[in-house]
Amino acid sequence: MATITDVCRDLDKLTVFISNLTSYSDDVLCKQIIGTWSIRDIISHIMGWDKNVMKTLNQIIHNEEVELEEHHDVQAFNEASVAFGRKMKPHDLLQEAILQRKQLILTLHLVSEKAFITQFHNSAYTLEAFLKEMFINHDQHHEKQIMQHLQNG
Repeated sequence: MATITDVCRDLDKLTVFISNLTSYSDDVLCKQIIGTWSIRDIISHIMGWDKNVMKTLNQIIHNEEVELEEHHDVQAFNEASVAFGRKMKPHDLLQEAILQRKQLILTLHLVSEKAFITQFHNSAYTLEAFLKEMFINHDQHHEKQIMQHLQNG
């Protein structure tokens, strides 16, 4: 079982990864790599989910009723997140994504360890499992896609 500190450390790896992308040109960041998505789109997509889970974390912190599950319309949510990012300059988006992830980590530190490991009554997940599966594994999936693209030139 991972602690909040363990999960935060893993979540923070994305900020290092994104920081390393700042050395690339806007052209590289905006070139399509998977389907119709670019590196900028992938980072915007991840940032959208970070913003979304912040609401849940705040509900947990304030002992409110929480639904810990994937968004009911993932495709529409992803499209909205990507559209949001396309309105930003690529390097501004990278900085914003880093700030959002750091805010998520700071907020996660305010969650009690008990709440972190307790299964939610309306979910198959604990917060620990949800963050590991839906965020950390998701980050790693997209980092691998981006790295393969950058290595293939």
